[in-house]
Amino acid sequence: MLSLLVYEPVFSQYILNGSAQKNSCNCYTLTPATQTQSGSVWNSNKINLSTSFDYWFNVNLGCSDANGADGIVFILQPISTSIGSTGEGMGFGGVSPSIGIALDTWQNTNLNDPTYDHISIQANGNINHSGDLAGPIQISATSDNVEDCNWHQLRITWDASTHWLRTYFDGVLRLEKQTDLVAGIFNGDPNVYWGFTGATGGSVNLQQFCTALDPVINTNAGNNTACKDSAVNFSSSSVSFAPVVNYNWSFGDGVTSILQNPPPHIYNTAGTYQVKLKIKGLDGCENETEKTLVIASPPIASLAVYDTCFLKLPRLRFDTATVGVSFQWKLDGGAATNSLPSLSNLTVGSHALELAAASLYNCGIPASAVADFIIKPAPQIQAQVVDGCVNTDIQFTGLQLDAATTITGWNWNFGDGQKAFTQNARYSYSKKGNYRIALSAMASNGCNSDTAFQAVKINAASASSGNDTTVMSGYPFRLTGTGNGNFLWSPPLYLSNPMVSNPDATLNSDQSYVLTVTTPEGCIANDTLSIKVFTGPAIYVPSAFTPNGDGRNEVLLPVYVGIKELKQFAVFNRWGQLMFQTKDTGKGWGAKDAPAGTYVWFINAINLLSQPMVLKGTITLIR
Repeated sequence: MLSLLVYEPVFSQYILNGSAQKNSCNCYTLTPATQTQSGSVWNSNKINLSTSFDYWFNVNLGCSDANGADGIVFILQPISTSIGSTGEGMGFGGVSPSIGIALDTWQNTNLNDPTYDHISIQANGNINHSGDLAGPIQISATSDNVEDCNWHQLRITWDASTHWLRTYFDGVLRLEKQTDLVAGIFNGDPNVYWGFTGATGGSVNLQQFCTALDPVINTNAGNNTACKDSAVNFSSSSVSFAPVVNYNWSFGDGVTSILQNPPPHIYNTAGTYQVKLKIKGLDGCENETEKTLVIASPPIASLAVYDTCFLKLPRLRFDTATVGVSFQWKLDGGAATNSLPSLSNLTVGSHALELAAASLYNCGIPASAVADFIIKPAPQIQAQVVDGCVNTDIQFTGLQLDAATTITGWNWNFGDGQKAFTQNARYSYSKKGNYRIALSAMASNGCNSDTAFQAVKINAASASSGNDTTVMSGYPFRLTGTGNGNFLWSPPLYLSNPMVSNPDATLNSDQSYVLTVTTPEGCIANDTLSIKVFTGPAIYVPSAFTPNGDGRNEVLLPVYVGIKELKQFAVFNRWGQLMFQTKDTGKGWGAKDAPAGTYVWFINAINLLSQPMVLKGTITLIR
């Protein structure tokens, strides 16, 4: 700590020379990491060595070890505030009268430098270690290298009454020398300048120093942890070059203080708090630090587990302090675990869950709680249903598979938005398709079953026996039935096989057949085919037709009997213009937009006996 009778000369303006730069309120760069640099920072007013001092600084000697140079020197001298030089002298060489405390990071063998980063007390600018007042020794008590990118604490004290000059590095005394500086060095003049110089040569380092302004928070909380509702003592052991004139505490809970050592503080709520301390020196510079403080809870335990159904997770409620508290759980008297045991697959019956809570920081006595609960049986069910047909009732059956519950309610969902609420139900679908049936049940103990799903296929039969037709007597004719199941023609008279889709029929008289199609689900569809029988191959063409929209005799369509191939059916008007033609025996002339009158038709065909048939005639179109 600084101990001066008069402060103002110490904290007045600083004078910068060479490469020196001001970084902040209390920090300076002596040399950048550039070759052949020299920088010095001097307090603009002299101090009186008849008065003791205790100076605290932070120094950073750069990041380069193998090629880092050259170092910095704390100097007392009465000559000028503009001195300093480059290279191995570090701005101190040749300055006389003077006292220098050198932090040398480069080995100059011509100066008897050791291999390690070293500190020495030197007089009158003599940088050869053969003339040291004290040293050289390692700068750090723990490492031979201080070019480590880190800030280190440098303390220099002068006891004016005992003439002891001492220097400390990172809190450890490194060198001391008892000598009368005023009489032996400065020729009886106690007034000197103080400052830092630094230099680089062919090798370089970024070399910096700060007048110390290091806020330090002290507490009586071991490991920075205290108990809720207990007093926490805060104090400052801040290190500052200039006397600290302001302290600003913030305890993280909205409470503040401006005292160096505030009264004991009590935290009423457990949690983590950021305690901050900002200090301000007499030189006007400020700095802030913070410490994380954990306020731990006394252990409490309140536990409840609610009854639930098999395979359902029971609802759990427990209240306990959580800051700085450890937990131990036991299920049904089993081994204790640090985490909550799984409650998701418990067997049906009674169970017990135990919770023990203890403070990690001796905040209160341990607490415990026990909760009993029951896993109730859930009904086990199955849905039964078979595939069916559209618009036909289907039986839905619900089965109970367990004997431990009494089912009081059933719920069917038929997959089309419709439901039923009885154990067994009958239902018919209006559309065919695949449906997903869902069935659930509720027991008298309030437990629901898992949902039982079942797929059901609803089908509809289709049957087509083809268009009514004419055939030639005694000549085989093939029926063409279509459908989506098994086929049956009835009556079976004159058919080659009544149970196939396309049996052959040989008829001598008119006949009607009914085609029945049955699907695997038992769905049935029917269609009727009427067959007229004529003797011999023939083509019948009407003499007139009336396409007037009354639905009768609208199309000119010849009747083909025993015709194997139609090569052409054509219609011409009276001027020989083609009005219509086709090779399809199922197509006729609709006479759209044709005027009433007489038209000529022409047919060219091959009959079943492979004989050509060429016919021609007239037709009257009546509107």
